[in-house]
Amino acid sequence: MDIALYRVVVRQGGVFTTAHARESHSDVEIARLVRTGRWRRTRWRGVLVDAELPDTPALLVRAAALVVGADLVACHSTAALLHGFDVLGGQVLHFLGPACVPNRSRPGIRVHPSSLGTDDAVLVDGVWCTPPARTACDVVRLTAPIDGLATLDAALRSGWCTRDDLAAATEEHRGLRQVTRLRTLVPHADPGAESPMESRMRWRYLEGGLPAPETQLRVGDGGEWRELDVGWREYRVGSEFDGLEAHMTRQQLADDRHRHNWLTARGWTLLHVTAVDVYRHPDRMLADATRAIALSR
Repeated sequence: MDIALYRVVVRQGGVFTTAHARESHSDVEIARLVRTGRWRRTRWRGVLVDAELPDTPALLVRAAALVVGADLVACHSTAALLHGFDVLGGQVLHFLGPACVPNRSRPGIRVHPSSLGTDDAVLVDGVWCTPPARTACDVVRLTAPIDGLATLDAALRSGWCTRDDLAAATEEHRGLRQVTRLRTLVPHADPGAESPMESRMRWRYLEGGLPAPETQLRVGDGGEWRELDVGWREYRVGSEFDGLEAHMTRQQLADDRHRHNWLTARGWTLLHVTAVDVYRHPDRMLADATRAIALSR
């Protein structure tokens, strides 16, 4: 590789344009290097990457930045992905610019104007991003409510920010769309939630008017302990989210049933919730929890 091009590729974190390559290579040479696997193309025409680098989210975002402009910063779920707490998993990359930014959106890339500006951007893996707390708050304000608590829980669990950071960022969002939802959810954010679906299950309970459940609730009896996804200790009611991987083997199924019987023998009611309940039949899971709490009373 030409030394000047090599320096460009290193400086840009492994991504470069065909215009950069043409300064030292012919179109035939570029095609040969792509065909032989030395370089590889991205989803955006005219942007290449060094094929020796792994196909990471950060590399993809760096390639997208060449398309929309280096003056923009990653935001929303894209920044959350780089910070390590994305729960949405979307295919669209999001970038932020000043309020007067022209429309630079491309297929698979959305560019948003911001009244808050981008002076607080932080560098993560070679990509300028909105700060963690601001990122989490943006996601909560601009996505479906059911994903809000999951995002805040994941942000705290990642260790990138604290609840105080989230509260401060919420104040900075004052007057913006859906900031009321943000203020409602931040006090309930809990790093104890071990998965986005556990957080979504907990949000359904809160939305339904039930008391805030405790996350990763430990139940002990002598030398034995069991842990529940969420629960109401004073009512001896626990709730578990059962994903597809919950009972993959006979041993897992046997352990789960033993655990259920152990809790039942000690006066606990254990509820089981699936994704179908969370997304399609929240009324059913709320009714089950309400009934169990009422019986305990």
